[in-house]
Amino acid sequence: MNNMVVDLDLQRLSIPDRFFEYSVSYGNGAKALAEKMASDSDQTTWANAAVVLMLSAHSVELFLKGAIFIDNPKADLNHHNIESLFEMYRRIYREEKYYFNMPFKTEYVCMSEAEIKALEKIKRPTPSVLYRYPAVSGEEVWEGVYGFEALSFVPVISQLLEDYCRLRKCFT
Repeated sequence: MNNMVVDLDLQRLSIPDRFFEYSVSYGNGAKALAEKMASDSDQTTWANAAVVLMLSAHSVELFLKGAIFIDNPKADLNHHNIESLFEMYRRIYREEKYYFNMPFKTEYVCMSEAEIKALEKIKRPTPSVLYRYPAVSGEEVWEGVYGFEALSFVPVISQLLEDYCRLRKCFT
């Protein structure tokens, strides 16, 4: 049986639709690994968690870029700042039907304005970079403490995939 796949299926799609296809595939990969972690404690490692988060973050990034390219094919999106992309998306798609819960946003819960301003000054890597690499360099580790719970994340990525399907219908 031949299981070879080629990119011909993508060639027939518009560029935004190519981004959407990849966003769903990255999301599916994240969901599959998160489900594996939730059901098999031997798979519950930080390396696997980081991969789930990286795939999920990249999925969101690609979805947002695809949606923005529908509005402006010449948009300059040569960055990985998901929060910035989400802000751009929300400026373009203002109607409530286009809203979805973007899981990679910074929230400052129960913090004073001074604490928030201090934290905003700290340069943090984007999620797709932070979770892609185990350290900043050969000599420097990421600052902070990070955690992940697979069973809690499966509904998040599942909802995201459902939202992609719903939203793609809104764009046509």
